[in-house]
Amino acid sequence: MIILDGKAGFIGDDLVIGRVNLITRVRRNDLILELCEEGDDRQMPIEWLRLVELPEQLAELLAGGSVIRVIDGNREIGIANPVRGIELDNGEVEYA
Repeated sequence: MIILDGKAGFIGDDLVIGRVNLITRVRRNDLILELCEEGDDRQMPIEWLRLVELPEQLAELLAGGSVIRVIDGNREIGIANPVRGIELDNGEVEYA
């Protein structure tokens, strides 16, 4: 479980999770959530949320296909099946 904010919502009520990226960097895993407007069939992201240094256990669960709950105020969002990438020495990300 990831708790963003236990009181007020951090992600706007009109936004939903689009693509989820799990990026492996040297000694850390970052999770990037693309946020889209609810009802947008094209799923064009309008905001991004980066969770830096995701605990190794959560990264392993996500990579293994588990659904992770994200608590944000009164909302609970499930994330799964991240697009996995590895950051190269030059800073570019190579996706699997």
